[in-house]
Amino acid sequence: MAALLRLAKLLPIGLDVSGLAAEAKRQLRQEADYALEARFLARYRALVADAPDLVVPRVHAELSTPRVLAMDYVDGRPLETLGDDGTPRAERDRAGRLLERLLFRELFEFGLMQTDPNFANYLYDPDGRRIVLLDFGSAREFSPAFVASYRETCRAVLAGDRAGVRRGATAIGYLEPAAPPPRARAVVDMIMLVCEPLRHRGRYDFAASDLPARARDLGIDLLFRRGLLRVPPPETLFLHRKLVGSYQLCARIGARVDVNALIKPFLTK
Repeated sequence: MAALLRLAKLLPIGLDVSGLAAEAKRQLRQEADYALEARFLARYRALVADAPDLVVPRVHAELSTPRVLAMDYVDGRPLETLGDDGTPRAERDRAGRLLERLLFRELFEFGLMQTDPNFANYLYDPDGRRIVLLDFGSAREFSPAFVASYRETCRAVLAGDRAGVRRGATAIGYLEPAAPPPRARAVVDMIMLVCEPLRHRGRYDFAASDLPARARDLGIDLLFRRGLLRVPPPETLFLHRKLVGSYQLCARIGARVDVNALIKPFLTK
């Protein structure tokens, strides 16, 4: 696939994406292992047991096999319909807040993340006003060192500390320790841009923001035209998929969320 993308001039010829391709293959194999998914599902259910606004179906281990996953049936409607049917803004904002707080708990508290943000993996229970979480085939664990590096980077982002952001980017693997200044500035610029919801004071209006377009344009300029960005480390691939997907879901339901206030408690630990 990487070779085809290069031939189509969608990736620079010299760009090494072998690590990402290997990680994608590993993830696909994992998603086909229902026994592993059942273990992740049961573990995740226990982690969110203290959150009454979230529902994770119960696994029926006695009926499950590596090819069959049996779990409770949970009624609900597609979560994205909150943005279609005249749902009060307060409820859309509340759903977005639940999603963003869960994202921070997954990364900074659980060290375990459901990394597939496909809209079909979320339901909304209108009677209980609860979000139903489905499909844990792409769950991923993060090491304490990895989580600590992200925490330090987020602290630097909120403080406007570009030197701290550079140190965090190096620890995470976006930058080589001896990166030339132009590359370092480019990476810091990109991180500061995509972390706009974190830096924003007050409620961030996901649907009204043009951040995806601005991030795309800057990424194209820095990666393809100026060659200043590198492929992210494989271990971050699916974390980024979740971050982008969560943004898109909040935009789809028209949520406004004070992301800055939500993340701060997770950065003081």
